[in-house]
Amino acid sequence: MKILLVQTWLGREQHPVLPVGLASIAGSLSEHEVRIEDLNLSGSPMERLRSVLADHKPDVVGFSLRNADTTSYFDRYSYIPRCLEQIELTSRLCPNAHILAGGAGFSIFAEQIMGHSPHIHCGVKGHGELIAPELVRNRAYGLYPGAKGEFISPRFDLLSLSSYIPFEKNIAVGVEVNRGCDRRCTYCSYPAISGKSVQERPLEQIREDMVHLIGQGSKHFFLIASVLNNRRARGMEVASMVGSLNSGITWEAYHSALDFDGEYASFIRNSGCLAVSFSPDGGTAEQMRRIGKDYNTVDLESAITAAVTNGIQVSLNIFPWGTAGGISEMIQAFRNGARWGRLAGEVLMRLRFSLIRKLPGTPFTPAEVSLNGRIPVKEFIKPSSPGMVAFRVMKSMYERDMIKA
Repeated sequence: MKILLVQTWLGREQHPVLPVGLASIAGSLSEHEVRIEDLNLSGSPMERLRSVLADHKPDVVGFSLRNADTTSYFDRYSYIPRCLEQIELTSRLCPNAHILAGGAGFSIFAEQIMGHSPHIHCGVKGHGELIAPELVRNRAYGLYPGAKGEFISPRFDLLSLSSYIPFEKNIAVGVEVNRGCDRRCTYCSYPAISGKSVQERPLEQIREDMVHLIGQGSKHFFLIASVLNNRRARGMEVASMVGSLNSGITWEAYHSALDFDGEYASFIRNSGCLAVSFSPDGGTAEQMRRIGKDYNTVDLESAITAAVTNGIQVSLNIFPWGTAGGISEMIQAFRNGARWGRLAGEVLMRLRFSLIRKLPGTPFTPAEVSLNGRIPVKEFIKPSSPGMVAFRVMKSMYERDMIKA
């Protein structure tokens, strides 16, 4: 059977990201003739899709939507309309092809997208490599939950890594390490997408992926895990494995500030870690408590200090406005964020102040898919008009000051 797996064009120019999910799907379909196409690599993506469909003449086409939208109040762009256009075009040009859809962005709004598009025959909500062979074989219809089980090695040989390497310092080249998240941060959809428990991928599989990608010229990796140090020991064993490759490569990952002390920071830095992304999300201890973070402001400041001491770059994202607390708490959250940015000093890589985007699978529902290209304002947790003016002013002021620093 001829299968075409498509990383959907997101609708506007932005750097490409290695489609690790599609490569894993391809790994589960080894008995078929599989081709992967990332439309974000083309200057004319719709024409490229037309050409690939005509050339490959697939029996099955699987579309992966990596992100549903930007989740940004200040750039309320939705990727879904363009995705649906690509699916509609495929249905028209290949009327006998069975069309599947999946990916993290699709999974968040799977029911709504399936209800809107008559061209999608089958959808997968969550990770799909374990059930993909059955869905393809049976030409299944409807929406299916992803299956958990053994990890399948991705078919990176079906991808041209040279297209992604120029962007690898912007997390474009990833290697999956853990799957799922057992944290309970109220704003986050990760557990709903990947599972509410953590699966740790075997170290040997991670090593195999990295050795292959290094052989293709990659020098910097994003280690894919909701929280790399979900277990401190796990974070250190992954870092130890990466360091043992002895190839001069560097890496970065998302981390919890909990147990991120000087010993841990020194260990991962010696293995090649260049950057960590902490996601305190609350700007005060009370905000962090309300949104379910498993650490507090003291833990965060200690972790930033450990990173600074070891020369590891730091990224921070903060939601200064929550569901309670009012304007005074918001102002304090901005001030704390600026203080943490100053604490990071020269190793501060990014400081962002954001608003919570309502998402299915979180308490902030109902949440709606954006089908007209713009996320509605009502899809964000935000202050009233006077507070929103203050939010914009402080965001501009504090983010600008950090950039100047």
